[in-house]
Amino acid sequence: MRDESPPRLKAFRNSIPTPPGQSVPSPGQPAPPPVVSQPHDELSQAQPELSRAQPEPSQEPPQRAPAMEPSTDLRDGEAADNSSDLLASELNPTDCVETPVGAAPVEASNRHPLLQSLTLLLSMVIMLAVARFSVPSIVEEIRYAWHRGELRAEYETGSDGLKNVSLDSINRAYQMVTSAVGPSVVHIDVTRKATEQEKEVHRMLNSDLFSLSDQGSGVVVGAEGFILTNRHVIIDGESISVTLSDGRRRPAMVVGTDPLTDLAVLKIEATQLLPITWGDSDALRVGSPVWAVGSPFGLDRTVTFGILSGKHRMVRAGERNGSSGRYQDFMQSDVAVNPGNSGGPLVDARGTLVGINTAIVGDTYQGVSFSIPSNLSKQIYERILETGFVQRGYLGVSLEEVPDEMLIGDNTRVRGALVLGVARSESPAGNAGVQSGDIIRRANGEEVSDVGHLMRIVGNAHAGAVVDLGIRRDGEELELTVTLGNRPVTLDR
Repeated sequence: MRDESPPRLKAFRNSIPTPPGQSVPSPGQPAPPPVVSQPHDELSQAQPELSRAQPEPSQEPPQRAPAMEPSTDLRDGEAADNSSDLLASELNPTDCVETPVGAAPVEASNRHPLLQSLTLLLSMVIMLAVARFSVPSIVEEIRYAWHRGELRAEYETGSDGLKNVSLDSINRAYQMVTSAVGPSVVHIDVTRKATEQEKEVHRMLNSDLFSLSDQGSGVVVGAEGFILTNRHVIIDGESISVTLSDGRRRPAMVVGTDPLTDLAVLKIEATQLLPITWGDSDALRVGSPVWAVGSPFGLDRTVTFGILSGKHRMVRAGERNGSSGRYQDFMQSDVAVNPGNSGGPLVDARGTLVGINTAIVGDTYQGVSFSIPSNLSKQIYERILETGFVQRGYLGVSLEEVPDEMLIGDNTRVRGALVLGVARSESPAGNAGVQSGDIIRRANGEEVSDVGHLMRIVGNAHAGAVVDLGIRRDGEELELTVTLGNRPVTLDR
């Protein structure tokens, strides 16, 4: 049988009392010779030899002694005893070496916060990059989905509504519109002096007629005798007479005109007038049925029918009469309008005023006609009643359409207005800090679609009104507050 003393001594050496004068070896030193139970005399004789055989302590860092593996050729009982001895030796506190406080754990603890910060920063960069390329497409898809939903809802509503429409109801609607609007429409005759060129033509024709007569239409908008018509109908007139729907003729005086919108307000002395009801041109949708009533070629109370073909049109048809397309916001329709219809009303299916018929393309009707929206007409009418003229706000800048290379965003219909120059440093724009090269994108929170839109926003405001402008300058968004001035009269000529 093999000697089992060494492993048993190793496992239980702490439990054996250390004889006097004998030191316990530190971890890493060679194990002392096995101690065998002897009588006291023999133990005392062996003690000096153990003391002399013990080496000097090593200066190297202590190392953990490797665990002794049990012998594989032991019998079952002996293997179990050796396993328990080895387990006891592994758990012996004297064999466990505490890890000294070194630099390595401190460096690991210092690296962890920096690594976490770098990881967080990298994650944020990746998220921003993903958002930069994915969010615009997602927003665009949502917008298109919303629009498609609106179109589908309109389609379903229109399909259901057409099932309940009858020709008899449409016929009655036409008749009721004519009955409601007809009493408010008037015929206007204007006598004016002939120009020198016209007089020369009459002399060549041996004619004695040196005065000319023009005609047009109008609509009663006030029970006190106020009539709204086009400025080009009554301009340069020596005398103006109005024929009412009941056949009465009354002379008319001019209350005021507005060259930029080609509108004029007349006043007659008459009672028992039936003014038309104002409608909401902004609420009128493209495709809605509309009626035009007027006196084409002197044929009074002529009614024509069509649909609203478009809105927010800018045309130059009225500029020869002094109007400005920049301040006009025409509605387009296919209603038959001819010379003599100018100044007459455009009404909706409720018989309310939604526009003033003003211009056509060419000298005769060619399928396209234009009218001034009722909301703009009402503003001009009320201002003329207050002051006799239209006082517009003045910004004091020179504007130009934003070119494609300077367009901000993907919506080409909302471009803004490019400032080419400022009139002077004391102008409203100069005082507010507007500079050349600025792109005006918003006015009072409303997105500016083009130059004409901005001019209408400013022009519709009174002098002294405060307007908040959203400016794009050198890639930065700025907010400026402008106190509008009074538009110089020379600019309206």
